[in-house]
Amino acid sequence: MLKELTILSQASALARHATMRHQVVAENIANADTPGYRAKAMPSFDAKLAEDAENGSLIAARRLTEPVMMPTKQASPNGNTVALEEQMAESIDAQGQHQAALAIYRKTIELLRLSVSTR
Repeated sequence: MLKELTILSQASALARHATMRHQVVAENIANADTPGYRAKAMPSFDAKLAEDAENGSLIAARRLTEPVMMPTKQASPNGNTVALEEQMAESIDAQGQHQAALAIYRKTIELLRLSVSTR
């Protein structure tokens, strides 16, 4: 029964996407001083959701995409394109995305428990 609930599948995909975003941000921050390193980013979950809807998939981000290189920005003198301020903002956004996924889980389970207890 729970596997048929699309909302839980989408919340799971959202949580996985947020996790990957955190990993990409961590890699970018770890390489902030590496000469020639190009910052990476994850495509947005909304874009992935729209892409999957166009392809006829009901569940977004089942297959997560790989991080992509960010558009070329002003590089530092050593050729590095990591901007720590942007990475921190990206990290905060990913954290909010993960918290939203968990809130969806909690509310869905709460509603399921309520529906079972009233029968």
